[in-house]
Amino acid sequence: MSAVSNFLTWKKGNTLVSWVLFRLLIQVLFNRENVPRHIELLDDTLTDHCSRQKRSRWVNTINFLVGPRLVRRLIENRLNKNMAKHERVFLSLDKELKQEDVFSKDKNLRQKWGNWYGNHFSEPLQFFVPGNGAYEDFSPEAESCSSYDYQGLAEVVDLVKEAETNGKKIRAVGSGHALTEVAQCEDYLVCTQHLNQTQRPARDCIKAAYVDGFEVEVNYCNEKRTETHYLFETGGGTKIRHLIQALTYHGYALINQGGSSIQSISGAIATSTHGSGISIGPVPAFVRSMTLVGKGGKVYRVEPTDGITDPDCFEKDEMVQKHGITLIQDDEKFNAVMVGIGSVGIVFSLILEAQPEYRLQEERIMRDWEEVKAEMQQGDLYAYINAHRHFEVLINPYRDLEAATEAEQQRKCLVTTRNYSEQVHEKHHAGRERNYISTFISGIAISGKLSPWVFNKNHLSIPRMTNNSIKRLVDHKGDAGGGFEDLARNVLDQGLGELKFYGYAIEFGFPIDRVFEAVDRIIAVCEESQRYDQLLAAPFSLRFVKQCPAHLSMMQQGDMCMIELVSVKGVTGSLPLFMRLERELLAIGAVPHWGLSVEPWYREMVEKAFPRFTDWEKEQEFFGGDTFRNAFLDRILQS
Repeated sequence: MSAVSNFLTWKKGNTLVSWVLFRLLIQVLFNRENVPRHIELLDDTLTDHCSRQKRSRWVNTINFLVGPRLVRRLIENRLNKNMAKHERVFLSLDKELKQEDVFSKDKNLRQKWGNWYGNHFSEPLQFFVPGNGAYEDFSPEAESCSSYDYQGLAEVVDLVKEAETNGKKIRAVGSGHALTEVAQCEDYLVCTQHLNQTQRPARDCIKAAYVDGFEVEVNYCNEKRTETHYLFETGGGTKIRHLIQALTYHGYALINQGGSSIQSISGAIATSTHGSGISIGPVPAFVRSMTLVGKGGKVYRVEPTDGITDPDCFEKDEMVQKHGITLIQDDEKFNAVMVGIGSVGIVFSLILEAQPEYRLQEERIMRDWEEVKAEMQQGDLYAYINAHRHFEVLINPYRDLEAATEAEQQRKCLVTTRNYSEQVHEKHHAGRERNYISTFISGIAISGKLSPWVFNKNHLSIPRMTNNSIKRLVDHKGDAGGGFEDLARNVLDQGLGELKFYGYAIEFGFPIDRVFEAVDRIIAVCEESQRYDQLLAAPFSLRFVKQCPAHLSMMQQGDMCMIELVSVKGVTGSLPLFMRLERELLAIGAVPHWGLSVEPWYREMVEKAFPRFTDWEKEQEFFGGDTFRNAFLDRILQS
């Protein structure tokens, strides 16, 4: 009887979802005024009748249905009526953006590499894909992951020497996540996708005090405690999503991560990528040792002065001697290479600090920004932020002045908190899930191309649509929250799906005591541009990050609030608005993100934002020199 009951429940759920999706499609095509009400109905239906597995199946089904070119042509013809030429949507001739291109090891001429936004690309003289790790069929269970790729290391050394013999520059590239030209090079480019063979707990030549875990002091929820952390060795070209798989296989987890996992770990470190948590540093803060190939093909293992490597054991190691690896344990040099913007050499491998796998409870609540702002300003701001392991705020830069009530017209924000959880849940339950509608839509292949059309078609409604998108992010069940509880890797990944390849952002750091000044300036600029129908198509975020000693980290000077402004590629007016916002924020002391910027970089600006830049410059000459400089860095040095 239970089997019959389960079948009927499954059948009922699928029938309801099918019916609601069909009705929503009819409204989109013939009665758009009713679309918001039907989205609400779809939201409730997905929450009550659709588990994660079912949601994935529905996404795959929809992607199959909209795959044929004829279907896409019908949709775009319907949508493009009365649209300006530059704002039309094209579904039938364009392919969707994907996570990364896969480059062949056998083709090193006439290659083209570009960043994911498409504003920078390189057609290098030669393109190399060294290393022996698996990429498309990556598995941490592979036997090769337990060994060090010395053959790949020798390949990289030879490439650097070849570049210098031919008088060429050389640089490594990862996933192309940066909006700036930080990764570009027109001479020799090295794709790092196969520099990912090593995926293992770090034990070789490690000091005894670190081999089986070590105690660290943390300060979460305004309470100091100790945790046992571990060392994990990974390849420099490993994608973060693969690194998460490898850590999970060994029972570990990243201490923190950004909202997306498509980047390579070295790229994230090189630009000081971060998550949120005022007591948690950015990704480079987890690095305990870095092996890189610098100018002259010299190989260095660089660590802090009191590093994790046993020097005597290291110097006696047969493979270390064979490959001429030099151990450097020096704070100044380590702080220079930790955030090296690709100019200190090719990062071949890393030893990261990790912690045992853990769970997080996330709570997201929609509130009025002025109310939250008043709370934050009442007492000790640091204590307020640190009341949770993670605290961040998503703010609508606009008020919805067309809303029915004065309360609805207030500027809205989403407050997100995350804390450790000891709960373990086996079955689906809406009260412990992230809102379904946002992650459901983001998995549909054409959603990225439809998004700019929606915003351009209804640009005057962007304030209301932004409020709706904030509401969609509230954790279910019910608009009052209820939380999302899961393994940390699932909670910290924001589940942007296909949409993340169509969004782009600029980001800036401010000391936490200046965050409200920066927010007020952003709102003022956005509202002034709104009069000219130029609007951002997304809320902006406040994320708080612990100080990091790396010379070029945005957090080098102290604990920072990182403010990320986001829009969607193709929305009219967003790019010039980004440029105005960047100029305004730099004028009041913002520290720009090395990978998320749209204005030109020059020396005076860099030295003001990064006081240790001249110190980093000396170490860059030691490790990378002219061999690893590119046009982006040269313009800074020479301006």
